[in-house]
Amino acid sequence: MPGSPSVAALVAPFAAWLGRWEGEGRGLWAAEPPFRYRDSLTIEAVPDRALLLIAQRTTVFDSGELSHAEMGYLRVLPDQRVELVLAVPAGYVEVHTGQLQGGLLELQPHSISASPTARPLRLVQRRWERDQDVLRSSVGIAIGDQPLAAHVESWLRRTASAG
Repeated sequence: MPGSPSVAALVAPFAAWLGRWEGEGRGLWAAEPPFRYRDSLTIEAVPDRALLLIAQRTTVFDSGELSHAEMGYLRVLPDQRVELVLAVPAGYVEVHTGQLQGGLLELQPHSISASPTARPLRLVQRRWERDQDVLRSSVGIAIGDQPLAAHVESWLRRTASAG
C-alpha cells in the first residue's frame, strides 16, 4: 500500500525492548497472602512481520517450580500503537490496546475470553515501563464484581539482547 510504513519502520521504536528480561516480583493482591516470585520475559521480533513475540514465565521464588506463564503477540501498528493478544493457561485470552510513549507501554483492556472452567476474570490491566536495561511490569485484575486491584509487580533486568 503506498504511503504505508515499512515493517522495519514500525518495529524500530521497539528495538530497545527486544531481548530477555529476568528479575523478581511480588504479589500485591489482597485476596492472597503476599508472595515473591522470579519472572522472565522474552520479547522477540518476528522476521518480516510487524509483530513481537511475547513469552513470560513465573517461578516460585524458593523452589523454582513453574507457577504461571503467558504467551502471545504484540501487533505493532502505525504511530507506535499496539495490540497485545495474550494466552494464559488459566483459561484466558486477553486483548489489549496501547501506545508506546517513550519508555512506557500502558495497555488498556479491550476484551477477555475465558474457558468454561476459568475463574470469572472481568478485567486485566497491564503496564510495562522500561528505563535503559530495567523493565518494571505491573498487572491489575478484577474478578467477578470486585473492583480493579493491584495483582503483581516485577522488576526485570535485561539478561540477553535480541539476536
